[in-house]
Amino acid sequence: MFTHNQVIDSVQNAKKQIVGTFVTDVKFKDELNKLIDAQTNFAKGQVDTTLAIAEAIVKNANKALSLTK
Repeated sequence: MFTHNQVIDSVQNAKKQIVGTFVTDVKFKDELNKLIDAQTNFAKGQVDTTLAIAEAIVKNANKALSLTK
């Protein structure tokens, strides 16, 4: 099964391939690849944060529900 990191990496690698294929200016290509790397790090961090929040909500909800029984 795919993890969120694999999906993010697939999309970002496709972007890098497009840049590598169609951008001819080396300096501009390097800057675009830096941008793509920054986007990758941001997206992975965002997903990790969202998953951590969701896990905390579920954990706390389970505790609260088991106390009311």
